[in-house]
Amino acid sequence: MDYEQSLAFMRDLCKFGVNPGLQRIRELLRRLGNPQEKVAHYLHVGGTNGKGSTAACCDSILRAAGFSTGFFSSPHLHCHRERYRINGQWLSEPAFAASISAIAPHINAMVGEGWESPTEFELATACALLSFAHAQVEWAVLEVGMGGSIDSTNIIDGEIVILTNVALDHCRYLGNTVEQIAQVKAGIIKPGSQVVCGVSGPGEDAIRQAAAACQASVYWLGRDIAVEHIRSDPQGSCFDWRMGEERLAELAVSMPGLYQVDNAALAAAACRLAGCEARAIRQGLANAKWPGRLEIIDSRPLIVLDGAHNPHGMAALTASLQALWPNMRKIALVGMLADKEREAALSLLAPMLDGAVVTPPPLAERCGDWRAIARYLSAKAVPVLAIEDNYQGLQAALAWTKPEDMLLITGSLYLLGEIRRWLPVETDKEDGKCPIG
Repeated sequence: MDYEQSLAFMRDLCKFGVNPGLQRIRELLRRLGNPQEKVAHYLHVGGTNGKGSTAACCDSILRAAGFSTGFFSSPHLHCHRERYRINGQWLSEPAFAASISAIAPHINAMVGEGWESPTEFELATACALLSFAHAQVEWAVLEVGMGGSIDSTNIIDGEIVILTNVALDHCRYLGNTVEQIAQVKAGIIKPGSQVVCGVSGPGEDAIRQAAAACQASVYWLGRDIAVEHIRSDPQGSCFDWRMGEERLAELAVSMPGLYQVDNAALAAAACRLAGCEARAIRQGLANAKWPGRLEIIDSRPLIVLDGAHNPHGMAALTASLQALWPNMRKIALVGMLADKEREAALSLLAPMLDGAVVTPPPLAERCGDWRAIARYLSAKAVPVLAIEDNYQGLQAALAWTKPEDMLLITGSLYLLGEIRRWLPVETDKEDGKCPIG
C-alpha cells in the first residue's frame, strides 16, 4: 500500500469505535514478532489532562541528553503522521506506509480466523511500536490514549511511569468516580517500575495500592518533587525544582500556561530517573513545544488556542487566562463533543466571556446537540451565535473581536485542528508533504 491507501485502511477501522482491552493488540503484536520487546526503554505517560505536554517535555529532554527516541501521541491536529515521531521528526510517508502494509495482512488474517477486528487506535499503537523497533530507538515515550489498564499502549512495560492527574472524563469506559478512574489509570504501573505522580486527592489511594502491588517506587509531586513557581508570562514559565537532594534553579518551560509548570516538573523528575543530567533537563524543557495548549497564534487581536475539553482542563485554562490576561476582553469560539461534561466545563469559562460563537467539532457522530452549548452560554448571559460551518464560525468570531481583544478558540482538539487550517500558523512538519488541511 502507498501512503493514501494506508491511511484509508486505518480510517476504515474507525467503524469499530472504542473497544477497550488488550487481547487484540497482544495477538496482533505476537503475529508481528512482538516488536515492543525490541525497544530498550519505555516511558509511559498517563493521566486525565496534560499527558501530551508532559510526554513532549520528556521526549525533548531525552533527545537533549543524546538518546534516540520514539514518541507516540494522540490525537493529531492536522496530519496523522504527527502521532509518530522518531528523534523529533514525524514518521515519513514511506515509513508509515511500510508499517501499515506489514500490519494489515495480520489484521485481515485475525478477522478471517474469527477474532474481533483491532481498532484504529490499536493499529496506530502497533504502527508506532513497529516503527520504533525498526528505528532501534533507545527510549520510547508513549502517551496513553484513554484510561490505562485497558488502553492498547499498556501492552508495553514502562520502566518509568508518569501519572499527571486524575479527574472525571471518559466515564462511560473508566468509571463514575475519581477513585474508579484512578484505579484504571494506575494499571500502567508495572512490577518494579518507577512512578512519577501528580495525582492528588481522591485518586491517591488507588495509585498507592497499585504501586504497592507491583513493588513500584512512587515520587509524588508536592512531596518528593518540590516546585517553586517564580513567574509566568505569555512566553512560558520559570520555576525552581527539587527532587531529593538535587535542586535545579530557574528552569524555564517555553510553553505558556501556569499548568505547564507541573507538567514540566513531572517530566524533569521522570527524565532524571532515566539518567538525564541537569543540562539536558534545562535544554529540553526550554525547547519543548506542544501545539493547541494555550498556543498563541497572533497578537492583534490576540488569538489563543487551548484544547480544554473537560472541567479539570477548563479550570487550568481559566486560571491561566486570569493570571496572564486578567483585563482583556475575551471572545470565544467554542466547540465540544457531546460525551464531555460540557456544562460543567463551560460554567468555569462563561464568567470570563464577553461573547461566544459556538460551532460543532468536525466529528458529527459525537457532537450530539451542539447548539445546547449556545443555549447554555446564553442562559449565563453571554452574547452568543451558533454557526454550523466552522470557517464561517471563525470569521464571525474574528469580526466580533477588536484588535485589542482576545479570541479564545477552545474545546475539542478536533475543532482546534480544523480551525488551525485557516490561521497563520507554522506546523512542525519536516518534509512539506503533509500540508494543513
